[in-house]
Amino acid sequence: MFWEGFQMAEIRIVRIPLRFANSYLVIGERTIIVDSGDPGFSQGILKAMEKNEVKKTDISLIFITHGHVDHYGSVFELRRKIEAPIAIHRLDALYLNQGVQAPLYPLNSIAGAIKLVGKHLKVKKRYGIEADIEFKQKLELEEFGVKGLILPTPGHTLGSASLFLPNGRAITGDLIVRQYLFRGKPRCAPFLHDRSKFIKSMNILKGRGVKTIYPGHGAPINTSDIITS
Repeated sequence: MFWEGFQMAEIRIVRIPLRFANSYLVIGERTIIVDSGDPGFSQGILKAMEKNEVKKTDISLIFITHGHVDHYGSVFELRRKIEAPIAIHRLDALYLNQGVQAPLYPLNSIAGAIKLVGKHLKVKKRYGIEADIEFKQKLELEEFGVKGLILPTPGHTLGSASLFLPNGRAITGDLIVRQYLFRGKPRCAPFLHDRSKFIKSMNILKGRGVKTIYPGHGAPINTSDIITS
């Protein structure tokens, strides 16, 4: 695996439930923040940092898994408090930069209804910010003090990406969620941009020996529980 031979600190993952979506602290020699939740939730991340004795100067990177507002909405206010580069895959960077939502492609009538309701919700403010790092293929994390790698895992959006860590762990955004977000069997998200790319992304997880998924919504998922049909 790509991390063989590395002599770095053991990595700890801290899940931060922010009402609807998760943020994560990936704590190694330094710390990476993964996703920021909806607008107005930066304080929840700062409190989790304090609880886990992570200083603002320990943060080496803010990684956004994809261009949906429930995952990047607080990054603007977070960046005002933490001086760390923001990274996102270049295919979703436009949505982060402009503070708009990446397109939603519903798989069923329930998801379609959610999308329809969303169209009528008024967004009073834009929460965009220009990314510092727009990667295309992969992003090695050694320079950010964490033994790991970010790879594209499209499917939910074209620019979705996941963070892979030793011992079969991956933080995957909305590649996989539970059937009812917080409970039920895990499966692909109800919004899927490209099914064939989703299948390839799942094969990447399998090929890298991922056993535990840390999703964008809800508790960690054992890959053996995933419904793939």
